Amino acid sequence: MYENYRSYPMIGELSQEDFQGIEPFLQELEYCADAILLKQGEHSERFHILLSGSVEVYLEQETKVSVATLESGHFIGEMSCLTGGAVSATVQAIEAVRTLSMPREGILQLMDKSTSFRKHMIEAMVARISESNERVAEEYTRSFAVTRQLELERHAHYGRLAGSSSFMNELRERIAELASRDDRVCITGESGVGKFHIACDIHNHSSRARNPILSMDAASFNQEDWTLKARAAQGGTLILEQADMLSEDVLHRLMQSRHEFRLIMTARHMPSVNVQQLELLPLRDRTEDIPELVAYFLKESGVFDPSEAISQEAMNMICAFPYLAGNIQELKRVVEDALVLSRGSVIRISHLRFGSMRKPGTRPRIGLALGSGSARGAAHVGVLKVLEEAKIPIDIIAGTSVGAFIGALYAGGQPISAFEQVLPTVRWSQLLQASVPPKAIVNNAPMARFVEKYIGQVDFEDLPIPFAAMSSDAVTGEACILNEGRVSHAICASTAIPGIMKPVKHQQRLLVDGAVVHPVPVALARSMGADIVIAVDLSSPANSRKPPKHFISSILHTIDIMSEKIVQEELQLADIVLQPQLESQLDFKASLSYIQEGEKVARKAVPSLHKKIQSFTVHEQGKPAVVVE
Repeated sequence: MYENYRSYPMIGELSQEDFQGIEPFLQELEYCADAILLKQGEHSERFHILLSGSVEVYLEQETKVSVATLESGHFIGEMSCLTGGAVSATVQAIEAVRTLSMPREGILQLMDKSTSFRKHMIEAMVARISESNERVAEEYTRSFAVTRQLELERHAHYGRLAGSSSFMNELRERIAELASRDDRVCITGESGVGKFHIACDIHNHSSRARNPILSMDAASFNQEDWTLKARAAQGGTLILEQADMLSEDVLHRLMQSRHEFRLIMTARHMPSVNVQQLELLPLRDRTEDIPELVAYFLKESGVFDPSEAISQEAMNMICAFPYLAGNIQELKRVVEDALVLSRGSVIRISHLRFGSMRKPGTRPRIGLALGSGSARGAAHVGVLKVLEEAKIPIDIIAGTSVGAFIGALYAGGQPISAFEQVLPTVRWSQLLQASVPPKAIVNNAPMARFVEKYIGQVDFEDLPIPFAAMSSDAVTGEACILNEGRVSHAICASTAIPGIMKPVKHQQRLLVDGAVVHPVPVALARSMGADIVIAVDLSSPANSRKPPKHFISSILHTIDIMSEKIVQEELQLADIVLQPQLESQLDFKASLSYIQEGEKVARKAVPSLHKKIQSFTVHEQGKPAVVVE
């Protein structure tokens, strides 16, 4: 029997006489993978020497904090076994484990009879004690950081990934792929698309799932916090949020970190680092997922049958809203608020509360939604002129087609007097040039030069007034919001009348006139943060339309007919709707009369608008719009 133990750690060093004294206390034990050998807080009556396999030692707090991995030759449970105290950490088998075990009596007898074993134990304990301060500090660091993270983790639980679009199916496959590897990843996308949620999913489906997941916001980055959390995340995952806010030097230094954790970054735009990228689409680019998300949020709120809880009109409006401010989380708030306001009845458009939540006591932000209408767009100038005279501030402008053209120039600083002087002199030859059929008759590239002549080669972020333009994808027909990059190029995209003007390539898409999808971009203005939206609708009422005289007016007439129902639905989101009565003209010679009509209808609305501003509360949203013709 003695020969069988000669290869065992520590026991193999004993003489045959010493071994015979301890042999009655020895017992070989086997544990399968994931089995618990010692449990934190419980008392252990046996001391173990690891013979094969490996175990993980971790602290069980509100989440697991890994301390060490032990292999053959290490011993565990000696302090609890000797002193009768509780085990300080849980020990769990990573794989099949075999141990040589003995009770307290066996340890004491062995220490009494064997000088070599006693010396081994004393040296081991001294070493353990000498390491204790460092271990305690390390465990405290990890525990402190993990504890602070728990609240964030609780808030980060959004449930399953709802949606059955091709994008969502591909996303699930990509998550599984990234979870199976250990590459560094950067998840990019707009605010609220679920970047943190996806980062957690990658961690939770990976081999690191049993270890901590922590996060750090680059907006408040400092080296001390990074070091703290990097040490605490050993074996787990550290999520660096808003990574694109850090300088390239700092990012590259963090990439060289030797800590044993997986780094997952989130960012709006991909930073200049060599990592795997996972790009998440905004909600408006995967609208087919919205009904499923709405049903999920209703079910989560206790609705038994979500399909019966919301009208089709309300669902259409929810699907059409762009959610610029918050994407999925904004959608969730809209659904939950609507459920409360419906008081158990079917959710209708009047129950929907879109846009940002205004801080109490602050002035409501006023947005303009300037509609399409070709040369009739001069009426927008009259509206702007009256608002200036009435000292009504314009905080946000959204425009479609000619509304984008006028809106961009005004947001860029052009005074009303300049519009009044220039518009009547504008000729289409200044804005268009001949194109090669069959794609189009003309292209509007010269329009970019015209816009830049007055506001310069500016980007959206440089405009004094926040502005966005609405366009539509020439291939898919989907709405496309233009709010980044060069303003003049975006205006070309928003004004490219399909069938007449050549589609404009912008941000890797072929775009045409936004009137196809959002003739009056009320939802866009609301999504940009407007509390009160003034919509300017330049469409001609059906009973006043005259037969088209030629090819171009026929196409414009067709677009008006196609967009009529869309206009009426979206105008329900406006607070004030201005509808100047205008005759259809294709040139700008009548601009001054159009400006006067815009002034006329805007002046009628000023009392209602002042009243709306003075009495505005969050609950004002959703009430029927004031319509002025």
